[in-house]
Amino acid sequence: MNKHAFVTALLALIHGAAGLVILIVSSWFIAISAIAPVGFNYVIPAVVIRGLALLRIASGYGYMWLGHSDLLRRVAEQRMSVFAALKQQKLNNKAWTIEALANHTERLASAWIAWVSPLGSASLIMLGLVATATLFALPGVAFLWVLLFAWTVCLCGLGLFAMNKADCFSHDETEFRRQTEDFFSNSALWHFVCQQHDSYLDDIPQTPSADKVWGNNNRQLVGLLITTWLFQGIALALAVGAVVSGNRYGVYTPIMLVVPMVLLAAPDWIGSSFGALLKWAEWGQSKKELQSIDAVPLLMLSAQPIKQSLEIDEFSIHGRKHIPINAEFPVKGVVVLTGESGCGKSSVLQGMAGLLPYSGTRSVDGQALPDGMVNGWLYVEQQPIILSGTIKLNLDPSGAGITESAMGNVLAALSLNTLSDLSEWVGNEARLLSGGESKRLTLARALLANPDVLLVDEPFEGLDETTQNTVAHVLNRFANEKLVVVASHVIPDSLESVKTINMMEPKTVSASCISSS
Repeated sequence: MNKHAFVTALLALIHGAAGLVILIVSSWFIAISAIAPVGFNYVIPAVVIRGLALLRIASGYGYMWLGHSDLLRRVAEQRMSVFAALKQQKLNNKAWTIEALANHTERLASAWIAWVSPLGSASLIMLGLVATATLFALPGVAFLWVLLFAWTVCLCGLGLFAMNKADCFSHDETEFRRQTEDFFSNSALWHFVCQQHDSYLDDIPQTPSADKVWGNNNRQLVGLLITTWLFQGIALALAVGAVVSGNRYGVYTPIMLVVPMVLLAAPDWIGSSFGALLKWAEWGQSKKELQSIDAVPLLMLSAQPIKQSLEIDEFSIHGRKHIPINAEFPVKGVVVLTGESGCGKSSVLQGMAGLLPYSGTRSVDGQALPDGMVNGWLYVEQQPIILSGTIKLNLDPSGAGITESAMGNVLAALSLNTLSDLSEWVGNEARLLSGGESKRLTLARALLANPDVLLVDEPFEGLDETTQNTVAHVLNRFANEKLVVVASHVIPDSLESVKTINMMEPKTVSASCISSS
């Protein structure tokens, strides 16, 4: 446990203990006031109570502040560990992985406030109270031992219920979110639904239902309420028993009120531990989901600088229907891979990068490469990926130390002057970029990485003619020193390609169908 976490736990314990001591001192003060002799000093107990109140307030604010500071660090570490684990892996289900990461981040962020502090404080205070009462032989100490036993049984019972149901609850919630996302992503097609009824949306098939999620939440709430009410009943019965027992044995001293008052207030100062247990179960389930991410390891190959040529022979992607390709690429320059949409251009680029399994061979300077991703060969996806963060983070997500001047230069070259403020936040819940801005920002990130081979998927799609020419000029300059392979069915006249490969040729693509432009 790091220093911040230890201090946070200590302050949380002080916060809870101060509240309980205020209760004990207050009950004693009320009792002693009824029988105190003339001249009794009421100032000292009042000062003690006020001091404890201030201590409780200060420790409460302190542990909340330190707890939030610590959780931000933990969230960052958790995300970086996930990113590091996925560095050389390909996700089979990105949506599920994002959901798992977001779910665990949410649970981790609320850990200290939701369950660590309440459970830890309740456990230590309960044990400390029983031990102190036993040491000083307080009247009715046996009732506190019974309370400790009852609390332990209730806690274990609720814990078993929460752990047994957490997997089912999480599955239903994830499935509902997936269905909802699919449902709303197809909202543009709703107008095709038959409109013979006044409310045609009711006829949409497979409309997501939250009944299971709500039912699960209700079952959790019912289990929590039953446990809380049972504990409250036990605490009240024990308080009555402590009072009756004290009267039976003729104990009329003010100290006698301590145990009954503690028992009566037990649901308040220890009841929060029951709700915290449910949060603990949810955290454990989210951690389990994050550790079972569906990903396929990708072999990482060392950098392969091209001195003479890059060749692909009888190259085809598994599971994709396209003509096997035979082609030779130069050391530098722009090579265009063209053809109609769906002919397999994107798949070929991903196969060349090592992201998809393929048949045939990739060769550098006559040496065949094994399967795997080649370090320094970078594939730029057709759909731009924008991180929720600053523009600077988007341009240097790995913290490679790219200078701000270099970032400014590439942004200016791509006519992204509106993004010149590198500290500006973009992405979800921030400034939303247009499709053209997102595509160019993604390309800027790739150019700043300075790859040996740049594989760009549809860089001109969705851009106006002026912007297409701007992007083409940037690729031309980069291709003066490096190999750039562009897959696109939109080819600006300003793109200075040295070769063009047509994916729609009726026969296997060979050198005969690679023409200079």
